[in-house]
Amino acid sequence: MTHRAVLPIVLALSACKPNLSEDDWLITSARVLAVKSEPAEAKPGTPLTFTALIANPPDMSDASTITWQFCTAPKPPTENNVVSAACLDASSLVDAGSGVSIVAATPSNACSLFGPNTPPGGVRPRDPDETGGYYQPLRIDAPDAVPAFHLERVLCNLADASFDVATEFGKDYIPNANPRIGTIAATIGGNPGSPSGIPRGARVELEASWTAADAESYAYYDRSSQTIITKRESMRVAWYVSSGRLDTESTGRDENDLSTVTSNVWTAPSTPGTTKLWVVLRDSRGGADFSTYEVAVVP
Repeated sequence: MTHRAVLPIVLALSACKPNLSEDDWLITSARVLAVKSEPAEAKPGTPLTFTALIANPPDMSDASTITWQFCTAPKPPTENNVVSAACLDASSLVDAGSGVSIVAATPSNACSLFGPNTPPGGVRPRDPDETGGYYQPLRIDAPDAVPAFHLERVLCNLADASFDVATEFGKDYIPNANPRIGTIAATIGGNPGSPSGIPRGARVELEASWTAADAESYAYYDRSSQTIITKRESMRVAWYVSSGRLDTESTGRDENDLSTVTSNVWTAPSTPGTTKLWVVLRDSRGGADFSTYEVAVVP
């Protein structure tokens, strides 16, 4: 297996996708697979670098055709989507930039629109996710791809805790950092895959790794006990290929599992040629890393 990293690495947190078939891992057209932000978490108004992983783009000669827009519409409680339907309306979007990678500051009112602070218009404040986080939607439009939404984690103050607890949390909480993908190993029947090519139709075990430090511990406000406790990030890997078949799209480890590897099985296509493999590593607080590989399938 030969490696070609197309981007130096993140879906910080993952890009939202439309309803796809059960073979979500099969890439046959242009698709935004992930977005990485650097840093992975910061206060609203902080300039961040956003980089997109776009599979099978039709033409990347003009990167300005890839546009980014922040959504400013809070999600009503009557909607079950990840973001508000209003985020598809131009009136709720604010230009953030164009290109595969941009530098943009998250809106300064993100903690009111999408966090614990009281938002305008009578909409109730947003509840945190299971890690205590809040997220600013960022829309990405790429040529021939369905619009995707990246959820950027924003650092907000505790709004429903006592002064002492909120002060303790502010001292203890460390903003999330992106994980880093380690080695991607390929084995066939327990033997290392040949760097000169994978036999057609072979069942290949793919293993992704990260370091123990990538699954960070972090301060978490437990609302039931109104105390600060320590939790640990879970880790997930999303796998995508341009041909062949994967056993599953996503594998990983939960927050109580200390293992730093996860595996999937790819059945190589029956026709020789070059297959692309995309690997996206995400932590449960919205950090991400990604890489692209080219695999030669031989007779």
